[in-house]
Amino acid sequence: MERRALLSVLGVGVTSIAGCVDGTPGMDGSTTDDRSDLPREYPEGAGADSIDFAALDSDDETVLHAPRDHWDSYAILHSEPPERRRVEGDYYIDATTGEVISDLWHGARDYRNGDTYAYVQPADRIPDHQPRDEWESDPQFVYDDATDAYYRYDPHYGRIAPTNVGRHTDLLEAYDWEATGTTTRHGIDVVTYRLSDTEPNDSRGVPAVEGTLKLGVEDGIVYAFDVTLDAEGEPRYTYTVRPETFPDHDWVETAREVTGANGA
Repeated sequence: MERRALLSVLGVGVTSIAGCVDGTPGMDGSTTDDRSDLPREYPEGAGADSIDFAALDSDDETVLHAPRDHWDSYAILHSEPPERRRVEGDYYIDATTGEVISDLWHGARDYRNGDTYAYVQPADRIPDHQPRDEWESDPQFVYDDATDAYYRYDPHYGRIAPTNVGRHTDLLEAYDWEATGTTTRHGIDVVTYRLSDTEPNDSRGVPAVEGTLKLGVEDGIVYAFDVTLDAEGEPRYTYTVRPETFPDHDWVETAREVTGANGA
């Protein structure tokens, strides 16, 4: 899987882990300190008192693929403080067609389906550090006056996965975890964990205030976490993988038409 430790990124400072994001009860749920109630089944690489994220990563199950066995379409969603952003992108996956849409920073979106790639950037959302003339001079993009946006469309892009999928969970690897119970989340059996030590295992990490995560029993996928780090403002980071309707994407056809009309 794609959750490789990038501890240096944590230097931005993260501070707390608490309940899950998508309206479920607190991620620690109805947990108890009675160790007799601990789960009896764990994914390979995890146990009652630890999670070896490298071992979880060692198989072919990834968050881009494993949930397709359970849901027709789903989303990988996260939240983080705007001033402490770590990872770009929320993702939507159609389990039947394999289509992937990414919601990116500054209002941009991209689309992948087989070898096809499309991208749209609303002109009024372009940040100041990306001058408009750079977009005008980039041969990969075409401006459409009717929608006031820049488009790219490439039917021969190749089967390249979104590079940031899986990176959202990197920050979890800096800490120690202990199991507190088992629950079913959107039809999937998961083990709930909480921080067993708020101090990070690496000097480059940031101490945590609190944190929980939910780990798939069968596939070892992190399906949710809620973390608050002990930094200024106690920044909170949340993450959830859940069933979600695949978004409308008429803009992909617009991208094809606009770029085709301009000889792209």
